[in-house]
Amino acid sequence: MAFVALVLLGAAEAAVHRGYLYDQLCVNHGVGIDGVDSRTEPEKHTLDCLLFSPCIESGYGLVTKPAGQRQYSMEVLLSAQGNADVITWLTTQEYLGNHVEISGPYDSHGRLHVDTIKRLNDGSIWNGSGEGSGETSTFGISTSALMTSATGCSSMLAAVLIVLFRL
Repeated sequence: MAFVALVLLGAAEAAVHRGYLYDQLCVNHGVGIDGVDSRTEPEKHTLDCLLFSPCIESGYGLVTKPAGQRQYSMEVLLSAQGNADVITWLTTQEYLGNHVEISGPYDSHGRLHVDTIKRLNDGSIWNGSGEGSGETSTFGISTSALMTSATGCSSMLAAVLIVLFRL
């Protein structure tokens, strides 16, 4: 009930969440493809895993450790546009870790759009596309189109394709 109220209140205003950026696949399995346990050491999650094609397809969210808990868990999921923004951020920024603050409004399904991603280790801020009013793109090629065409490729090839299209 509290979550529904939060979503309704957040629909008009931007929400701010701090945590570790994680893909749903690895969180659902506990120990990710990179061997990192999302419940106990999310700060060790790797860029290679975040950009591994099955991890990309599962979508992203933020894991946090609720007060009084011993383990981290998924706090908020990102919208489809938020996921595309995260892929753009991961492939165009120097990777300095996954501890971030994401702000943006919620979509109608209670998932977070990305207005900004702030790296908590250095304070740098990246601007996302917000409510999805426009697709994140470079040279007229959308991130979602790149990901759709790269889905059948190996994870490294998919990451290389994304980076090459950004240059």
